[in-house]
Amino acid sequence: MIYMVEMALLEIALRAEWDAWYVAHQHRLLTIPGFRASQRFEAIHTAESPFVALHEVDSPDIFGGPHYRAKGGPSNTGEWQVKMGHWHRNLFGADHTPDVPMDARLVVVEDGAGPALPDHVSVRWMEAVGLDRSVPRRGLAVTPPGTADRLVGTPGIRVLKPIGARLRGEG
Repeated sequence: MIYMVEMALLEIALRAEWDAWYVAHQHRLLTIPGFRASQRFEAIHTAESPFVALHEVDSPDIFGGPHYRAKGGPSNTGEWQVKMGHWHRNLFGADHTPDVPMDARLVVVEDGAGPALPDHVSVRWMEAVGLDRSVPRRGLAVTPPGTADRLVGTPGIRVLKPIGARLRGEG
């Protein structure tokens, strides 16, 4: 399953400190049984929620368990909770998060965005199955920058670059 967290950093002057905290947070999440992978992204254009984290998890049961409550979720974001806005957490019924190389782009496609993607781009559609369910359905595509960057400004499409490599859990 894909646990997708989207947000805006409200105090951009704290970006370096926030990035360091978030990488530590990813490593903490990956110690929770059932968290398998994590990767962060940033929109290359203006977006309401320009930061996205994709976490690969085993099941929705993780979010009700004691390990997650102790190490993850809104109650474990400390001082950063009030410094993040437009925060959405959705769980999608997809097997694996994509492994997006540092020289590629992740394209997030909202349901109903229309036929804006070139025919050769394969979108993996996912249904929301838990948490906020702020969107019922969403698509992901991994593309080269030359393909993705031409989509900037297309309604219903966000073009994201990786902030870091995909991290993998031990389990």
